[in-house]
Amino acid sequence: MTRLQAIDGSDVMADVDETARKQENSADDDATIVTMPEAAQTGGPDAPLPTAIEGKKPSLPAADLEDQTNFLPTRQVITVFLGLSVALACSFLDQTIVATALPKISSELHSGRESSWVATAYLLTSLAFTPIYGRWSDVFGRKVVLLFSLSFFLVFSLACALARTMIQLIVFRAFQGIGGGAIITMVLIIVSDIVSLKDRGKYQGIQEGTIAISNGIGPILGGIFSQYTTWQVVLSTQNLLVHLTRACYARRWCFYINLPMAGLAIFVSIMLLPLKGVKGNMKEKFMKIDYVGSFLTILSSILILIALTWGGVTYPWASAQVLVPLFLGVLVLAGFFVWEAKYAVLPIIPVHIFRHKTVSGVYICTLCNGMTFFAILYYVPQFLQLVKGSSPIYSSLLMLPFLAPIAIVVFLNGTFTSRTGHYRYNILIGYVLWSIAQGLQSTINENSSTGKIAGTLLMGGLASGFTFQTTLIAAQACVSRSEMAVVTGVRNFVRLFGSTISLAICASIIGNQLRSALNGLSLSSETVANILNDPTVINSSDSGLTESAKAVIIQGYTRGFQGVFYLTIACQVLSFFSALFLIQQHELTRAGDADMKQAAKEKFKREKAAKGAEADVEAQNEKEGWDGEAESQEKKS
Repeated sequence: MTRLQAIDGSDVMADVDETARKQENSADDDATIVTMPEAAQTGGPDAPLPTAIEGKKPSLPAADLEDQTNFLPTRQVITVFLGLSVALACSFLDQTIVATALPKISSELHSGRESSWVATAYLLTSLAFTPIYGRWSDVFGRKVVLLFSLSFFLVFSLACALARTMIQLIVFRAFQGIGGGAIITMVLIIVSDIVSLKDRGKYQGIQEGTIAISNGIGPILGGIFSQYTTWQVVLSTQNLLVHLTRACYARRWCFYINLPMAGLAIFVSIMLLPLKGVKGNMKEKFMKIDYVGSFLTILSSILILIALTWGGVTYPWASAQVLVPLFLGVLVLAGFFVWEAKYAVLPIIPVHIFRHKTVSGVYICTLCNGMTFFAILYYVPQFLQLVKGSSPIYSSLLMLPFLAPIAIVVFLNGTFTSRTGHYRYNILIGYVLWSIAQGLQSTINENSSTGKIAGTLLMGGLASGFTFQTTLIAAQACVSRSEMAVVTGVRNFVRLFGSTISLAICASIIGNQLRSALNGLSLSSETVANILNDPTVINSSDSGLTESAKAVIIQGYTRGFQGVFYLTIACQVLSFFSALFLIQQHELTRAGDADMKQAAKEKFKREKAAKGAEADVEAQNEKEGWDGEAESQEKKS
């Protein structure tokens, strides 16, 4: 038996897997690595974690981290989910608006070569800081870290809106990513605190509905801002009102729209999130942070992603500008894992979590999910605008068959998982369907009909809904409560890493095919530079290109986009085999869940009764006050 602390502070007794406990206690003290519970078929949410690695400094015991589990009754869960959905909308809306507005923004700022950095810079910093947030939330509390990330996101959204050059926009997007990347991670962690693993699917539709609306509206808004407004506006530094009025007609509203959204999210988070705080003074909290690990993960992420982004686009793959940062990044990454495994007191990424087969399988699938999803999200609109000559609004509307069904499928899968406790077959079905969808998408060219394009996107959207939340549940189901936040944070890190390297690799594939097509034409260096800086120029009437030259360029783009779709096929096939051989079915019911739910209901009833009694007392006092006043008036008369 072990003692768990319920929401109201009372102690709740819960059984613990005695078999796993005996296995842990009987482990040989001289063993190099303690046997994983999964290998002994005793895995699950409350299975013991590896406790000894030869030469490793012991990690900070889980007891030193406060359990922030705070199960809530249904009414409060729905309220909190609605509040978290506002925060979630900020991040997803920002991603999809920029995706469809980017071709026009790069055109007007005459920076087509650097335009991919608008997305890459955001993802790079999001990626670099994401592993840190899981541990920071353990130390400082979930609510504090969420509010910090929202505030940071708001400030640099304003900075992005005020940017005058592409360099400024890229720099501010990098800072915006520090806050934006944390929002999704913190929402997922908070959800794992307030709802039991098995019941999570019942409420997941609220968040997925928000994501669907954000993903659906974002590209349309981005298309409207791109087609009917302009980025270049005459700014008046002397008159702020004039500046803001003129900005209303600018594509800068792709970022201005984040200000009211983030402000509302901050207000709602303060008012609605009844999260448990963490004890201890600030000095103790700061001493727990793994500063060396934080620095190493940020540095390695930046070096590796800079190399991948430059490779084949800005510099040749074999150049020193690409190989040096790539080599240094891998070296720093290796040093990071050595530090985390042997010296970190409270590791940002505990190395032992990778010994869970299911966690490793989920991370591989999540990496491929991020690569595929962002390749579709960013490069299908560009394909439609550059190859098919579609307008920004049309290209954004055509993304709805891919984005809209995801929420419905995720909700249905969540409900199924809640009722049956099974998730593994859903994941496998999803990756089979998504592999087929991407195979069909790779056959698209400049002559493909709208129906064919929409059909492949619809199939991909339906398939992806089988994999998003089910893989997260799989990862959380095989680890203990104390590791759930960090496992969730690392999963989001892997997703962002996949998204970022996907954009870098896809930009390289398309850029190489375009250069190959341009080299076969007798074009001036000025014309080639204009096409590279502003790809949309090929569809303009004053481009100066002959019909035959235009056809060759479009064929080059088509080959590049088909290369992108081939990459997504490989990602989905790898995901399927990773899920088949690594992801296992685990029990979703944790020890003590029923007692903690009951404690939450009883606490809610007590608070409701206390509020009712307080209201009765106030009403009685008010009545007595009125009666006394009436009696006093009677005596006077």
